[in-house]
Parts: sequence; C-alpha cells; structure tokens
Amino acid sequence: MGMSRRIVRNEDRVSRPELTVVHGGAGAPPSDAPAGRAGATEVLARRLLDTFGERILFLFHRRIPGPSGDLPIIAVGSDGVHLIEPRAYPGKRIRATPDGSAFLIDRVRHHRLAEQMQEHAEAIQAAVATGPLPEAPVHTSYCFVEGRLPWRPLEVDGVRVHSVSSLLRRLRARGPLDERDVEAVHRDLSARLLRS
Repeated sequence: MGMSRRIVRNEDRVSRPELTVVHGGAGAPPSDAPAGRAGATEVLARRLLDTFGERILFLFHRRIPGPSGDLPIIAVGSDGVHLIEPRAYPGKRIRATPDGSAFLIDRVRHHRLAEQMQEHAEAIQAAVATGPLPEAPVHTSYCFVEGRLPWRPLEVDGVRVHSVSSLLRRLRARGPLDERDVEAVHRDLSARLLRS
C-alpha cells in the first residue's frame, strides 16, 4: 500500500513550522475512522487547519523535556494558549463520574485521562510562564471527535469537554493578545517544546 503525504507550508518557517501528516501504510486506519488518540489528533488537526488557516498558530505532538509525555495539540490565538487533548470513542457514551473527577466511558471509569491532563496542563503552564508573555492565559480542553457526549456542558476535573463544533466556537473567542504577541508565544513554544 502506498504512502501519501500532505504538507502544510508557511512562508515564515521560524514562527510557523511545517506540519506533515502521513497516511496509509500497513494497519493504518482510514482518515475518516480514527483509531485511538493518534487518529483523533490527525482528524482534529486537519479540521483546525482547514478552519483557521493562519489565524491561529498550532503545534502538534510536542513535549516538554522530562516525563510530561505527548502534548497532542497546542493552539495559540488572541485569547491565549490552548492545550487540546483529542479523543475518539466511536459509539460510546461519554460522561463524568458523580464527583466529576474522572471520565465514565460506557460506564467504565477512566481516571488516567484526567491525571494525564493535569500533568500536561502543569507542563504547558510552566512553559508559558517562562516565555515572552508569562501572563498569557492558558486553557485546557478535551475534544471528542467521536463519542456520544451529553447535551449539557460536561467538565472532568475542571476541564471542559468539547465536541469538534463546540471546540471550533471556543477557539474563535477574542482575547487580549495581538498578532505580535501570538507569534512571539508560538515561536517561543516552537523552539522549546521538542517534537514527540
């Protein structure tokens, strides 16, 4: 099976690194059926790039040196830095435990998702705090590209859970950062966060 590539290039390579999305290969899921976190990240990354172009700057699959793990999607826009955790649970019912501390996915408790988000949120907050705009707001959210979410707003351990459409609305919010601020924060994170 052949490989196909989609490369998104930008003129300013320092502040806007290129993204390569690779499809195909043995065992790779089709692009319309994400498998796990990696597939969900690819689907959401495409949608974000198609929707926002260069109005919001993105980093994909980065990590902070140390045990922080993969930070799948970081978006930098006028309202700050967004750490987005994409997930896909096709056909499964997504809820929170009664105390709101963990996910219930088809009534099975998944506490590690919230623990991992807390670790990642602390890592990105620390990175922003030591950058050119330490006061830039940091937002965290889950985005389920597949799964049966409730009609009412859902939060797990204080982090908002979005569908793709509600995440797109959230990212359109205006905020205190101007274009220069956005580029400075993005450039700094791009230089300091390692590719996963």
